[in-house]
Amino acid sequence: MPELSLEQRVDNLFQSALDLTSGNPDLAIVERELRQSLARLHQPMRVAIVGLIKAGKSTMMNALLGEHLVPTGNVEATFNVNVFRWGDRPSLQVHYKDERPPETKSFDELQSLTLRAAANRDYLRSIKYIEVTYPNSILHSFDLIDTPGLESHYRDDSDNTRQFLQLHGTELSEVTQAEAQGADAVMYLFGHSLAMADKEIIELFQGGEVSQATPINAIGVLTKTDLYWSDPSITEPMVAAERVCQRLAHHPQARNLFYTIYPVCAHLALGARTLTDREWDILDRLITIPPDRFERLLRNINRFNEREYPDIPILPQERRLLAERLGQYGVWQAYNLRRSGSGDRHRLITALLEHSGIDRLRDTLVSHFGHRAYLIKLIRVLRQFKTIYFQSRPKLAGKSLQVLEEIAGRFEEIETQEHRLIELNILQNFYRRKLDFDERETRDLLAVTGEFGTDCGSKLDLGERATIPEMLAVANEKLHYWQTRSADYLTIDRDTLTAAKTMARSYELIFQRLQLAKNYLYL
Repeated sequence: MPELSLEQRVDNLFQSALDLTSGNPDLAIVERELRQSLARLHQPMRVAIVGLIKAGKSTMMNALLGEHLVPTGNVEATFNVNVFRWGDRPSLQVHYKDERPPETKSFDELQSLTLRAAANRDYLRSIKYIEVTYPNSILHSFDLIDTPGLESHYRDDSDNTRQFLQLHGTELSEVTQAEAQGADAVMYLFGHSLAMADKEIIELFQGGEVSQATPINAIGVLTKTDLYWSDPSITEPMVAAERVCQRLAHHPQARNLFYTIYPVCAHLALGARTLTDREWDILDRLITIPPDRFERLLRNINRFNEREYPDIPILPQERRLLAERLGQYGVWQAYNLRRSGSGDRHRLITALLEHSGIDRLRDTLVSHFGHRAYLIKLIRVLRQFKTIYFQSRPKLAGKSLQVLEEIAGRFEEIETQEHRLIELNILQNFYRRKLDFDERETRDLLAVTGEFGTDCGSKLDLGERATIPEMLAVANEKLHYWQTRSADYLTIDRDTLTAAKTMARSYELIFQRLQLAKNYLYL
């Protein structure tokens, strides 16, 4: 009889726990938590987009979706939590704080239900969250949560934003923090002007909203990097932004919180995805302007959008249309790519998306979060059960307490003995710089813990198309390497020794699985 998968063993564990708690009024809260946790394990991973108010969260959400769905504005737009889930047709449901039944609304009402407005402020504040279902490919893997934003300690230039923060800043921060803590993973967005000290940025990572972040479930994203282009000394904003990210990523505070920090120009990514025929035609006519002349014009956005010039045949309103779509930096990139012969529209869009950094971010979401989604969700529900256990235990006695202790023991056994969770723990130690691994060993660790995929070929860093004989040979080689490494008691520290033993066991399990597959095939 084939060995049960982790998912099957966990399902059986939850079912046996539900059988034990069902019908026992003393354990009603425990039973409800078990049912909710089991359902969560079978749902897509919940990724919250979190950041300071005006960090560009809604634009980032649209960029990830590849279309303009979430309302955006010149000031912070999102008043409520928006949960985007997969659905074969667009729909919208409003969930209320007072627990009244959810209300179905027209999908076209999303903007009016999300943007703050004095006329319907009381109604907006009665909403707990808005559930949006939509047929978008990324929603097959993730539920994306657009949060209202965190109140900044730094002053904003906008009077209406300051007034808004005075009225609602703390309230929206509390909502955002709750969503961050309730999600399986977090993308933390932040801006960084060139005049802002790294120390100020690091301070943003020290609040409660990121207290539960770890390199396993959190990614930092430097946003609005296109604004760097307004500095005449900077010709490549993404290069400058990459340097900022690398510097921040090496800071101990950030290193303990985030898997990585990426720069992303979400405005450019969204604009590239949604470029219209008319805007393509405007761009095609703009490339007739000489580069020096065009750069001088574009560096001053008001001049680019408003002034008429006898030597420029493109009307100001047309230039403004393109600038609103792509941003200054985006227009500059599109102009240069088009002049250099980037080819057709598809190739131009592909190049702009690459410049924006959005594709790298999406790939990381899939490889780092998606391939480990079940494990990350499992860790979360095990942690939640511990909370319920400690809250319920003092109130119980007799048979009910005995049942709770039995369930807790079974859950603890999964947590401490399941090898895939042990692998994730050594990966956590690696991100926290506790392991003395060289480049090759690091590659093995990332592969075997699912960074490149969850099949045996990917875990062996061979890809999905490797044959069983090829995989067996590599698994055997790596098994012997890590067995030797784990026997080196004298020269490596305890954390590295534990990790090496875990790696040896990982390759032993892969080798056994492949051997079984080979025997089955050649029966």
